[in-house]
Amino acid sequence: MASHIADEKLDLERVRAAEELKPFEEKLFSILQDLLQPGPVIEAADAAAKINDLFPSNEEDTEAPVEENSPTADPDAFLWSLWGLIIQVMRLVPPQHPGQIRMISFMKSLGKIPARTLDIWGSEQKLWSDFPILRPCLRDHLEYIGEPDPDGISEWINQNSFMARIVGKELLSWDTLIIWMLRDALEDDIPQEQIVRDCYISVVNEWITHAGQTIYRQLSEKELSEQQKRVTKGGKLYQGKAGLCAERWEFWKQRLAEISNLVSKELQPVAWAAADRMGQIEELAQIEKEMRE
Repeated sequence: MASHIADEKLDLERVRAAEELKPFEEKLFSILQDLLQPGPVIEAADAAAKINDLFPSNEEDTEAPVEENSPTADPDAFLWSLWGLIIQVMRLVPPQHPGQIRMISFMKSLGKIPARTLDIWGSEQKLWSDFPILRPCLRDHLEYIGEPDPDGISEWINQNSFMARIVGKELLSWDTLIIWMLRDALEDDIPQEQIVRDCYISVVNEWITHAGQTIYRQLSEKELSEQQKRVTKGGKLYQGKAGLCAERWEFWKQRLAEISNLVSKELQPVAWAAADRMGQIEELAQIEKEMRE
């Protein structure tokens, strides 16, 4: 099965077919396709360099011709298109496909490119290490299907695998995203449809597998603002503290163990392994703490 997934050609043309791409977006898409397909045609560092070369120059040249639909005058548009295309293509890359790993390598390579400071929506951010506009673009693409549609569910699991990896590798720090994804899966009543139950467990597994240790390190008992409490409040079944805290982690671990037997037989080992993984993360953290003392 793993070999089959590794050799599988991705149907990324679905992204191009979904909407008409502008000329500069066609260039971005071509680079991403070369990066993710079996092979690959281009290595992560080279893909990052090509993307960086396409980014609008900071230098103004009023006499230079401007290509139609070019982002030259609007770097924000370039970044929004880039992240949007990345999210859309990653919705088509299964968790076991090497394209998931190659995308993370690509983003790491982007982050190592010497920084330029940009004014993004009134705040200074570094290109590329701050991954400017990625957070709001991800928020705009949190399109959870919530219906027993196999294609939609598959894409949602794929996207969560990608998001969990960028959080787990600390390319992006976003406590709220972690809470939103695990709250939907673990803090409300179990859905009636088996395929949706399995989706929830698969999403949790991706987050625990690829970001579990990072999540545990970020657990905090700090006081939250009223706005933070509203945004990170618990679901129907969780009545504890808001935010990313130890109490919530413990609830997630217990809840995951409780519902492990309610998913399909094929996914039960995955659910059990994810619950065990949470315990292992706690044990490892305790060992590391004792070694520091």
